[in-house]
Amino acid sequence: MANRSRQGHDGGTGPHTIVYVQPTSEVGGSDIALYRLVTHLDPAAYRPIVVVPHDGPLVPRLQSAGCQVAILPMMQLRSVRSVGYQARYVARFWPSVFRLAALIRREGADLVHSNSLYGLHGPWAALLARVPHVCHVREIPDVPKPVQKLLTTTAARLSARVIPMTCAVAGLFRSTEPWGSKVTVIPDGIDLAAFDARVSGERIRRELRIPAGAPLLGFVGRLDPWKGADVFVRAAAEFARRWPDAHFLVCGGDLPGYEAYAERVRRLAVELGLDGRIHFTGWTYCLDDIPEVMAALDVLVHTSTRPEPFGLVLVEAMATARPVVASNNGGVPEVVEDGVTGLLVEPGDWRAVAAAVDGLLADPSRAAAFGAAGRARVERLFEVRAYAEKVQALYASVIRQAPRARPLEGCASASGGSLAA
Repeated sequence: MANRSRQGHDGGTGPHTIVYVQPTSEVGGSDIALYRLVTHLDPAAYRPIVVVPHDGPLVPRLQSAGCQVAILPMMQLRSVRSVGYQARYVARFWPSVFRLAALIRREGADLVHSNSLYGLHGPWAALLARVPHVCHVREIPDVPKPVQKLLTTTAARLSARVIPMTCAVAGLFRSTEPWGSKVTVIPDGIDLAAFDARVSGERIRRELRIPAGAPLLGFVGRLDPWKGADVFVRAAAEFARRWPDAHFLVCGGDLPGYEAYAERVRRLAVELGLDGRIHFTGWTYCLDDIPEVMAALDVLVHTSTRPEPFGLVLVEAMATARPVVASNNGGVPEVVEDGVTGLLVEPGDWRAVAAAVDGLLADPSRAAAFGAAGRARVERLFEVRAYAEKVQALYASVIRQAPRARPLEGCASASGGSLAA
């Protein structure tokens, strides 16, 4: 467990200040994972400040939990084919880094934690502020090998420790020796009290007008092309031929920049004859609703078409004792035990997805056994308090080995709420 206190600015004791750099402020996997982490830190040991690039759904959630939030414009590094976007990113990068470094020093931070491999502002700002840096790697970048090597080498060089979510993600750092010793795999965790087999999905079915006994298959995630919502729709159409009373749920909204893809997915559902049986909820259901969404499903279907770093929705479904059918790629086999808590299929093979779901629904006792085994696996490996304790122990180790930066003269720490950056 982390040290409980440190020497404060005035010679007293107080919690260590951790500045988190989050490249988005939405409700995606990395946002949710960060929220769960900072709200389960020991408040006597750590004081979190979360820096986000703009206002968004994550901000009020953090503030309502008593966490300080700073809004500091930072363009997100993206693999988009836009010369204009990339030029703006480069032009704005260093000004954002300097502002972030000033905030880190002003707050007397003990450590900076970047919540993404793409969050390059964090490590450079920490270097300027002379504060140790931790990089949480939540991606398997779909970029050319030289770019991937640049990202991982930068993270390894500028970080005291690197935290991949899975061994599949940790594999990115095999070529970054001699810094491989900095890598510590820590899977994300969820609140087992919120995700429970006793949670009811009746409200979700009622609101979507889905009959209580109708089979319901669900895709839960943002409509990012690599998440494979189109594969889910094709699998749904295949499955619907055998189960005429089945319904299908796509719970997740459009992603900025990919609105055209989301529209194509919705159009595909109509073309394949699913209109009236498939329910696109967009961002209607928020983080607090997800346990009920999972409980409403008979099977969660995960259809990512390229390596998935972790798959938080898989853990959430398993915690709610729901069987899963998932793409056999990336970190998914570390989350789902094939043939025990779910079934793994080749990425992009919608026919295999439909066949796997068909087999589960045709054998209710097997599906129930998968659900029970999934819940037990989550209790053993993915509980949020154990996750937070592992991260805090890592913080304590890093802070013990590094001197703390001195705050700027005349700058007082913020006392709460939203910080001016």
